[in-house]
Amino acid sequence: MDPRRLYSALVFIPLLYVGIQYSPPWLFLLLIGAVALFGLWEFLSLYFANTSSALLKSLSCVITALLLLGMHHTLPQVVLIGLLGIVSMIMAGFFISPAHMKQRLPGWAAYIFAVLYVGLLLGHYALLRNLEHGVALVFFVIIVTWLSDTGGFFIGKALGKHPLSPTLSPKKTIEGLLGGVVFSVIGAIISQFTFVPFFSLGQCVMIGIGLALLGAVGDLAESAIKRSVNVKDSGTIIPGHGGILDRVDSLLFTGPAMYYYVMFSLPS
Repeated sequence: MDPRRLYSALVFIPLLYVGIQYSPPWLFLLLIGAVALFGLWEFLSLYFANTSSALLKSLSCVITALLLLGMHHTLPQVVLIGLLGIVSMIMAGFFISPAHMKQRLPGWAAYIFAVLYVGLLLGHYALLRNLEHGVALVFFVIIVTWLSDTGGFFIGKALGKHPLSPTLSPKKTIEGLLGGVVFSVIGAIISQFTFVPFFSLGQCVMIGIGLALLGAVGDLAESAIKRSVNVKDSGTIIPGHGGILDRVDSLLFTGPAMYYYVMFSLPS
């Protein structure tokens, strides 16, 4: 393992903890916005490597900031779900034919997708934190998702033999996915006994499995996008980890899923 991964974790994990635990809602939204804007800039820089202007990137960042503000204050859930539908439809195209998606997706649609893929999905963490037990819910999603990533990495390295998706990510294996599910469920069960007692043990097992699977889809989604432009990493801002998108790709899918699960499945 690249030792820079450990050094980066030692720096960013305490900052992440403080930001989630102690930030007032407006500051947490600002932190989410900062991550989203860095991620959006990465996306546009790799997807439009030779054509995107600083003006268009800046305009996309402004639209993303307005979207996050709208999510925080006024946008109804039916609008958010409709926008998620747009993301899902375009994302399906990247999964089906990543090699041709760059040519098939008009430039203006790619800009809209970038804003929604990064800004809309990350913005759900601000919505999640504003719910009852919101701080615990955000920690729960991040811990379970990253445990799934960790389990998938180590089990895949040790035991992986059967490719999960050779076209999108040749190094991902079925064994790694199963290892990620096991780690995710263990993390969810431990969480139930420590800081999310409002979930039952059965719920935590179910959520752990669901988040692990969605996190794997999120990982493959970014791989499909990078495959469409023949890029390995989204950036180099985090030593040993790559770019912002390389670190939050799984979280882009698990955060919204957790938010709507809480909204629609738990009593208010």
